[in-house]
Amino acid sequence: MRVSDQNIDRPYVSSQARSANYKMVDNHYHYYYELYYLKKGTCRFFTHEDQYTLHAGDFIILPPREVHFNRYLSACLRINVYFRLEDLLEDNKLFLPHALTKYTPSKVTHIPSGSQAIIETTFNKMLAEEKINDEETYIMMPLLLKSLFIDFDRFGTESSAEDAENHDEIVEAVHYITAHYNLSLTLDGLADRANLSPTYFSKKFHQTTGMGMKEYLTYVRLNQASKELLSTNHTITQIAMNSGFSNSNYFKDAFKKMYNVSPRQYRASRVTDYKLEQALKEGK
Repeated sequence: MRVSDQNIDRPYVSSQARSANYKMVDNHYHYYYELYYLKKGTCRFFTHEDQYTLHAGDFIILPPREVHFNRYLSACLRINVYFRLEDLLEDNKLFLPHALTKYTPSKVTHIPSGSQAIIETTFNKMLAEEKINDEETYIMMPLLLKSLFIDFDRFGTESSAEDAENHDEIVEAVHYITAHYNLSLTLDGLADRANLSPTYFSKKFHQTTGMGMKEYLTYVRLNQASKELLSTNHTITQIAMNSGFSNSNYFKDAFKKMYNVSPRQYRASRVTDYKLEQALKEGK
């Protein structure tokens, strides 16, 4: 699992073409939000415990630290916008406060073909602003991001992107891991539940999620631990045990490897921001 740039100081946008032969090395996540819009083509997207088939006009918004993995089924053109929660603030209040709740975590939305040109005009303005990249860009980009959210609100419809493969053995195993992350889970045990050999299960799990089963289990456990650190007063050892780690020292090492700080440092540095984020999302 890899992490992209850890910090951004304004919304950023990029556009990339991918061939059907392009292979992501592995999954990854960001420390900020990612808006993924598919302008052309078809791809299969794994995130938030499920996989989806995205078509032209579909977009998905990924929260910070949401692991995702993409496979391109045809030649594609994608547009990515990276932003922070503060980029959607207006007078210290969240702009269109229902928007992030509506689109996250990782809900796929479709822009009908008749409205795609309107959305893509805003994307083109953002791409042009990215090339200018001067002091005014720090003013323009949040404004264009808010304009984009207004258009999403106007034209976005529920997508039929959920894939039939969401009912296959691997996605079922992912759901099982999410529901039972605090238990002792093994590759052999999960493969047996899926009626697959451990070797084939391991191969297929990586093809679907972009990571091995043990790596995914650790990610789920650490993600749960990070939430418990910020939302409770439980001790580090309690949180380690609650998250499925039998050894608190191993938990601390794994947490620091993923978050670049110790659990205690993470709690101290993030708890205030976490409470603010929750209050903003709830409109308080």
